[in-house]
Amino acid sequence: MKKNKLIAIVGTNASGKSKLGLELAKHFKAEIVSADSRQVYKYLDLGTGKVTPKEMGEVKHHLIDILELNESFSLADFQRLAYKAVDGISGRGVLPFLVGGTGLYTRSVVDGYNLLDAPPDDDLRAELADKTREELIAILKGMGDNVLPAELNDRKLLRRIEKLKHGAAAERECEPRYEVLQLGLTWEKEELHKRIEARLDKRIQEGMVEEVEKIIGMGATGEFLEKLGLEYRLIYRYLSGRYDSFDAFRADLFKEIRRFAKRQMTWFRKEKNITWLNSKGDYLTEAKNAVIKFLANEA
Repeated sequence: MKKNKLIAIVGTNASGKSKLGLELAKHFKAEIVSADSRQVYKYLDLGTGKVTPKEMGEVKHHLIDILELNESFSLADFQRLAYKAVDGISGRGVLPFLVGGTGLYTRSVVDGYNLLDAPPDDDLRAELADKTREELIAILKGMGDNVLPAELNDRKLLRRIEKLKHGAAAERECEPRYEVLQLGLTWEKEELHKRIEARLDKRIQEGMVEEVEKIIGMGATGEFLEKLGLEYRLIYRYLSGRYDSFDAFRADLFKEIRRFAKRQMTWFRKEKNITWLNSKGDYLTEAKNAVIKFLANEA
């Protein structure tokens, strides 16, 4: 059976992948499925770099603003909704684009992870609460699980142990559902850091700190903000008085975003099926040509 085609746009923080995805989607009259673990939440706009209402008016987007604050959302939840969105788009004869920076989300769809959900196990969580990351990894390996994506934080490692305990297979056989072209965008280290800093300062000037103040007033919990990571975690800590000054907070956030971008590249380099665009050249035209060849079955 012939598989539907999917274009995935990946890249590091501040690489310009969202803008690239938007321009390509407009050109090919396509629709975008967001693969961002934080843009699924309402009200998280500046901190997630969410597309604007104007941009959403130009290209139809899916899986943005679908959850309320504090709601839980798993990888399995994302994959299920992404499959539904992609299949719906393809079913209408429209080309789907998967765009976002959460590598594990993208890969779950591109590679077709077989994900088994499992109920929360409070006793197990209490037992593992004080374990270090290294100890959690050792436990997983002892359970026969050697698939440890770099993006998994301690909470997700714990959740993985939980699933294995409840019968999920240690080695997940992948069943790709789509024929996929993955296009990647990033920059040399020095240029990427300049882009990260410029974007950070722009978002702060536009009211990113005030955005977090607002959602705290709306009931966002500290636990929720900590789990969101990066901007939301550190702004929450800044507003909670854990920094001596705004400058110290800003410097720490800049450092953490750079570190995250480095981890992202480590993650993406393990993926062999990404066509990396030349950021120093006309990468939009390069991307358009790659999509045209892919759709014509010449890639």
